[in-house]
Amino acid sequence: MALTPFPVGKCNIIHMRSAYFSLLLISATLGNALAQSAPTLDVATDHEFYASDVKNNIYLESRIDLPDLSGKDRPILVHNIAFVLDRSGSMLGPRVESLRKAVSLAIGSLSERDIVSVVVFGSEIETLVEAKRRDQLDGIDGLLAQVEPSGGSALYDALNQGAAQVRRYATPSTLNHVILVTDGPSTKGPREADDFTHLVEAFSREGIGLSTVGIGEDFEEDLLANLARIGNGQFRFADKPESLIEVVPAEVALLCTAIAKDATLTLELSSVCSQIEAIGWTKATITDTTATYNFPYLYAGQNPRILTSVTTEARRSSYKLGTVRLSWKDVADGKPHEITRPLEIQLESDGESTRTSFNPEVARSMADAIVRQEMLEAIKQIDKGDFQRALRPLRRARSELYNLNYRLDDPKIAVKIRDLEGYLANVQTRGMNQLDRKILRSGLFNKFGIPTAEDSSDH
Repeated sequence: MALTPFPVGKCNIIHMRSAYFSLLLISATLGNALAQSAPTLDVATDHEFYASDVKNNIYLESRIDLPDLSGKDRPILVHNIAFVLDRSGSMLGPRVESLRKAVSLAIGSLSERDIVSVVVFGSEIETLVEAKRRDQLDGIDGLLAQVEPSGGSALYDALNQGAAQVRRYATPSTLNHVILVTDGPSTKGPREADDFTHLVEAFSREGIGLSTVGIGEDFEEDLLANLARIGNGQFRFADKPESLIEVVPAEVALLCTAIAKDATLTLELSSVCSQIEAIGWTKATITDTTATYNFPYLYAGQNPRILTSVTTEARRSSYKLGTVRLSWKDVADGKPHEITRPLEIQLESDGESTRTSFNPEVARSMADAIVRQEMLEAIKQIDKGDFQRALRPLRRARSELYNLNYRLDDPKIAVKIRDLEGYLANVQTRGMNQLDRKILRSGLFNKFGIPTAEDSSDH
């Protein structure tokens, strides 16, 4: 398999040479609607050649590409979804009004055989809609209209109640998921991050996923992002109430496009590899020289990109670095599939060859990694209350992207640079504030990309 090159920039991330895996997962049998197609697995590295006789620091990126599906091609799958909705006093006014519309639209987009439940919470918890098929729901808009904000926030118990509703109809063949929408921290019951972490870990072991939506300025974005990560869901940020009308239905639409389930990406690396580390949103189980990533579901149109860092021993000749393995089951019939490809590293003593054998595709991924790293640093400075210093890593990211793209002149990286410049110009005009933490955090964890001026112009 031919390996293609990519340029190295001047930042620390780029100096860590990387290998790139392109995994194209095409839909297998989805009921009678889709014909089976075999997935393809392409392996590439950031350089065509690595330097011989030295240690190589490598970032391995695994990319799973899934096709977009039209409505008629949707997999035949029952979705068992509980909406857990904040109705505490802070939701009064436009927030609760937008929430009613958003949930109504989201439920209306589900098929008649899907299972729906709705739990609302303030200081007390109420199951507004017991779990039932969507075609058996009567007057959902009227029920939602009765939701009136008051009291505090019993968030922990509300999540428990939502999961209890999902369990009533959960089977191995249903997609079981909780969608939490909240605008603030928990004020009643367990409140520590560890309490919520253990709770959602238990959900995950049962096969119940969790997605989270935070509204406005007061919710705990670190907590919601982490819970969504553990729950194999999405963390979304609704910067203003009307954003809910797009955000909540979008999460349901994603859940309705599951193509594969019980997917596992495994990197089986050779004994020359050490210091293996998972980078980014997706967690891994790492044992000796094996890194394993699990995906309860893979969704149409999503392109998970998985970064794993590796250090290799010095070698004089080319060698096999390991094997990449992707396995999954069809959502329609449970039929298992697996594909593997070897990963080989080419070594070269000519320094010029190793420096100039660049791969533009991997460069784009490394550009994302640069931005993520600097966004994390900016968030740390915001937490210290030093908003001026928080701008420095973002400016540094801009410079690093310029350096990376100097020889490449890649249009996609150029767009990232323009977006980052737009955001920096906007912040320079209005000043950075605590709300920017949520903007950056949502961009970091939900892969929304670089915040633009438009994203933050209303804050």
